[in-house]
Amino acid sequence: MKKRSSAEFPVVFLLLSLIACNVSTLTSSPTPSVQSPDPTSSAQTTSSVPPSTVMTPGDYKQKITSGGVVRPYLLHIPTGYDGSSALPLVFVLHGAGGNAGSMVKATGMNAKADQQNFFVAYLNGTGDRPGWNTGITPNLGITVDDVAFIRELLADLEQRVYVDSSRVYVAGFSNGAFMGNRLAAELSDLLAAVAVVEGTIGIKQDDGTWNLIPEPRGPMPIIIINGEKDPVVIYDGGPGKGGDNFESMSVADAVAFWTEADGCTGTPQEESSAAFSSQDYQDCAGGSEVLLFSIVNGVHEWPTANGRAGFSATNAIWDFFSRHHK
Repeated sequence: MKKRSSAEFPVVFLLLSLIACNVSTLTSSPTPSVQSPDPTSSAQTTSSVPPSTVMTPGDYKQKITSGGVVRPYLLHIPTGYDGSSALPLVFVLHGAGGNAGSMVKATGMNAKADQQNFFVAYLNGTGDRPGWNTGITPNLGITVDDVAFIRELLADLEQRVYVDSSRVYVAGFSNGAFMGNRLAAELSDLLAAVAVVEGTIGIKQDDGTWNLIPEPRGPMPIIIINGEKDPVVIYDGGPGKGGDNFESMSVADAVAFWTEADGCTGTPQEESSAAFSSQDYQDCAGGSEVLLFSIVNGVHEWPTANGRAGFSATNAIWDFFSRHHK
């Protein structure tokens, strides 16, 4: 992974601190004012070939071998699936030390999938403290090729269920969000949008340089959700208090990185409430978009409407995903 000095990141990355937010009504599932595509339009659907055997709705323990490593995962097939229509697919990535099952409970994504009719694959990382080869994360010692794993898993899933290949998404938390940033940069040919929750694009090294995710290969719609009180991935950047004690780049840095990569112009649409503030950059290249939710009482967790955040990350993420396709 290429290292860069901190001098390469000018103060323009702090632009978010200059944004004044307009006050609006609190909602746990905010929906920015963007016209959503019609998911039934054949012009917007490029799908895999339907498998000959139709898997029934439910939850399945599955596995594939990637790079010589057996990779288990959990697959949720929504209640409305009958094999006659291709459905979107969401990959969910856990944080360091977590697992696929923990994300089922934390996100409540299965209920959303049943409501909106999409597949969810909850993936497991590798290593003694399971995580992802993000290219920027210190101390985990993970060397498997997780980018190749996602490619191979998508190809495998397309043999199991009828996937709409124009609507494949990734949602990651913490270390899984670091990986989500990397996948957004490297898999723009496969992914339609990415969500990162409590993540970063860069970590400071011992020599003072920054280890960053790669330069994006193409525009990528991305939703960034970070808690303003996160003690691990610090909202304004700096050393965290987690077990890894790493120093991360700020949320403003991440937004500046992605708005530049996506060629966004103009000022963002803004919204704020007691629970969150948001900045939505919609005038971006290739139909991409950069949407930031800053959670006022957010800490290092997946925000929920009924929790301390008073904000549903799952609802916000699906609202965002549902209006982006390849």
